Amino acid sequence: MTQLIIAEKPSLGRTIAQALGGGKRGDGCLYAEDQTWVVTWAFGHMYQQAMPDDYLPDSVPKTKKGHKVWRREDLPIIPDKWIMHARPDVKKQLKIIKKLLSEAREVVNAGDPDREGQLLIDEILAEMQWKGETKRVWLQDLTNDGILKSFSNLKQNSEYFGLCDAALCRARCDWLLGMNITRAFTLAYQKAGGDGVISVGRVQTPTLNIIVERDLTIENFIPKDYYTINANFKHDNGLIESSWVPSEDDSDPDGQCLKRNTALAVVDKITGSEGKIRSAKRTKKVDLAPLPFSLSGLQTIGSSKWGYGAQQILDAAQKLYEEHKLTTYPRTDVGYLADNQHADAKKIIDSLGRVNPQLVKDVDLKRKSRAFNDKKVTAHTGIIPTAKTPNISKLSEVERNLYGLIVRHYVAQFLADHKYESVEIKLECEKEKFIARGRTTLVDGWKEILPPARKEAKGLPSTSKGDSVCCKKAKVVDMKTKPPSRFTEGTLIKAMAGIARFVEDPKVKAALKESAGIGTEATRASIIETLKQRNYIKAKGKTLISTDHGRNFIKSVPGRIKDPTVTAWWEQQMSEIAHGDADSKEFMQKMTGWMVALLNSATPDQFKQAAQANPRQHKSNNPPTKKMMELAKKIAKQREIKPPRGYTKSFDLTKEFLDQQLGGKR
Repeated sequence: MTQLIIAEKPSLGRTIAQALGGGKRGDGCLYAEDQTWVVTWAFGHMYQQAMPDDYLPDSVPKTKKGHKVWRREDLPIIPDKWIMHARPDVKKQLKIIKKLLSEAREVVNAGDPDREGQLLIDEILAEMQWKGETKRVWLQDLTNDGILKSFSNLKQNSEYFGLCDAALCRARCDWLLGMNITRAFTLAYQKAGGDGVISVGRVQTPTLNIIVERDLTIENFIPKDYYTINANFKHDNGLIESSWVPSEDDSDPDGQCLKRNTALAVVDKITGSEGKIRSAKRTKKVDLAPLPFSLSGLQTIGSSKWGYGAQQILDAAQKLYEEHKLTTYPRTDVGYLADNQHADAKKIIDSLGRVNPQLVKDVDLKRKSRAFNDKKVTAHTGIIPTAKTPNISKLSEVERNLYGLIVRHYVAQFLADHKYESVEIKLECEKEKFIARGRTTLVDGWKEILPPARKEAKGLPSTSKGDSVCCKKAKVVDMKTKPPSRFTEGTLIKAMAGIARFVEDPKVKAALKESAGIGTEATRASIIETLKQRNYIKAKGKTLISTDHGRNFIKSVPGRIKDPTVTAWWEQQMSEIAHGDADSKEFMQKMTGWMVALLNSATPDQFKQAAQANPRQHKSNNPPTKKMMELAKKIAKQREIKPPRGYTKSFDLTKEFLDQQLGGKR
């Protein structure tokens, strides 16, 4: 009897076998010469949710293509017992796994270290009714040493059932919403005279709403002129560059002067006049090194710095982890590291130093930054480099840039804190108040390798309260209030990851954790792509803008389905299920009740405007978009599977494939 290791995909299976000592090639597997272990693999999710037709009675009439027609009287569709179907293209591999299970003494779940990876293997074991011993290997580092270390620390698979429960809740929640609400809204929309399908998703719809609201805020924004004054005061120890602080009489409630003549009069009054230092405060401060990256953090900076798309960054980060084995697991929601990871620092720093000795010349390996904190890690830890010496020439430009960021954020944990002196000087001249702020660097520390993106304030001369100054120069600066910026993929990812920042209701804000978000680290990029593919949003340069189609859709749907706080609350509940702090059955009951109430609220009247606009909709005989085909090809290559036959000619076929591989509508 052997130990059967089931990996999520063939490439991971080969990597594991290599780390364990090689392995002979078998049919759909690799095995040790002494038969102690066998590695086999899945091809992503091997089973898929049954479609509504499997739950509806045979009396429902069918279309020409044999599908049961959509009828309002058949809703809601709530399965008593959930049905799963094996994917037609993986049946051969499932037979291989079943045979290997019959010969195994124990199984090791080697799914990706996340909820979906847990479910992916667990559902195979459940469908095949495996009742034997099952262990879990948590692979965050795919170097040989990293894999061997993980296999020396196998856990009981049952310790991770919370992750499986959470993933199952997510899948069923998405199915119930996608299948029921999409049908209810589409039927109401078509009854109002509209053509096509109204596609609703648990994460997709509130994400679109965030973009639409931002766009409308910008377009309805009325800019306001205001005026400030820059004044230079001469002090015995040097020049002080300051800004005017208007009095209450000269400013609006926001503290802005709205009258240019008022500002000009102040300039005339103070130029050449004597003034006094009213206070001079110097404070020594410390900036701690930024944490290693979470995926959303990497996507935010990668988008801001180079204009990369969220999916582009995820794909590159996945290759750095899986193919190049240069970084740890990328789909992580935290930047903290486990305490025991500090012991790996020497090997990692030595490896990096062989390529760039200048980068690591000042590291102190005894230093333990705030990043190393067991209390802050979840199932994952921050993205860091592995101990594998990089061959930079083998990396693409995107991979190279992202790897450089990941490396520098890791090395920064072992460099000195950045220390500086913050200075604030308050001045008065002709009864007008001015303020100057500056900073003087005392110790560069980690900022030597991670310089700030924006120019920092300059230093100020040494002053004391009561010192005399003279205004040598002053000028009025014309200013204009600005609307918020349009979303880029990076700032949208950041917004999705920290939705609590957008909540104004104090009660709701208090209920949501600071980290509450919509979507997961692994799915946010694909949500953005889905919105583009469905013509709800479009890219304009680096920014994302909602289309008329997207805006009409948001106008039509009830507030409950587009409110991001509702979805954030669900995500928070699923996170608690994953950690064993919430009950999955109770959650599904509440969510189902919510879905039924929403379904019953759908009426043709609310879709009249969208129906009149009659936006162009993709129909089943249309080809997929170019981006859909590219994404399907990329996923098929990464997961070593074949896309469905004829997918290049069918929008629906390609969409179904993408939904299966990316976890369905979200």
